[in-house]
Amino acid sequence: MTERVSRVGTARALVLLGSGLLLAASAVTAFLALVFGPVLLDRDRITGPIVFGVVAFVAISLLAIALANLIALRSASTRRVVIGGCGTLLAGSVVGIGVLIVLITLR
Repeated sequence: MTERVSRVGTARALVLLGSGLLLAASAVTAFLALVFGPVLLDRDRITGPIVFGVVAFVAISLLAIALANLIALRSASTRRVVIGGCGTLLAGSVVGIGVLIVLITLR
C-alpha cells in the first residue's frame, strides 16, 4: 500500500525549516555585528546604536518566525501556507536587516 503524504503538512515543514534557518542566521548575524561592527565602523568599542540595532534585528526576526508559524498552522491550503509562511519569513528577514543597517550606521 502507498502512504498518502499531505502537501499542506509538507509545506508546514518547509516553513518550520525556514524558521530554523532564520533563527540560526539571526544568531550568527547578531554575533558578527557585535564582534566586527565596531571595527568596520572605526569605533573603539561597542556603542549603543550597535547593541540597539542587534536587539531590534533579533526581535524582528523572532516576531517574523512566530507569525510565519502561526500563519502556517492556521492556513488550510498549500498555497496559503507557503506564501503566507515563507513570505512572512522573507519580509521579516529583509526588514530586520534593514533596521540593523540603519541603526548601526547612526552616530
